[in-house]
Amino acid sequence: MDTSFSISSSALYTTGIRHDVTANNVANINTDGFSQSDVIQTDISTGGTRVAAIRKTPNNGGNSNTDFAKEAGEMIQNRNVYGANGKVFKIQNQMIGELLDMVG
Repeated sequence: MDTSFSISSSALYTTGIRHDVTANNVANINTDGFSQSDVIQTDISTGGTRVAAIRKTPNNGGNSNTDFAKEAGEMIQNRNVYGANGKVFKIQNQMIGELLDMVG
């Protein structure tokens, strides 16, 4: 059970960073010369995920290079990942509670 907690918590942490980067991109969508950032995510060998890097997309001047449609998709994906991993925590908590009830 400990493994699923660590996998879910790593996904929640990574998704939190992805959400922060997405929010920053959207907040600066009208900022001249703003360079959009992207999160590079990688798997952990023991299970889970982590942020490998945050990469800025080069902007050759002018308007922001942030694509709102792409960022909106990121926000939806982040919400879904949060929801799914939150359910893992909830179910695992219920399972531990039932196990303790059986033992006690």
